[in-house]
Amino acid sequence: MSKCRGCGAEIQWIKTDSGKAMPVDMKKQTIVTASGQVVNGFTSHFATCPQANNFRKGNQP
Repeated sequence: MSKCRGCGAEIQWIKTDSGKAMPVDMKKQTIVTASGQVVNGFTSHFATCPQANNFRKGNQP
């Protein structure tokens, strides 16, 4: 496990289908898609981190 450098929350890293690393929140979520399929997964930490804008390209010093 890791901690977010922006907000200090515990996160984990997963690999996307394209092979890139993405930080996600620790709590696993269950959602139902528009077609009715039940899917388990994680929420991207970029969606929940109050400091996410500091990590976007072009915002680094």
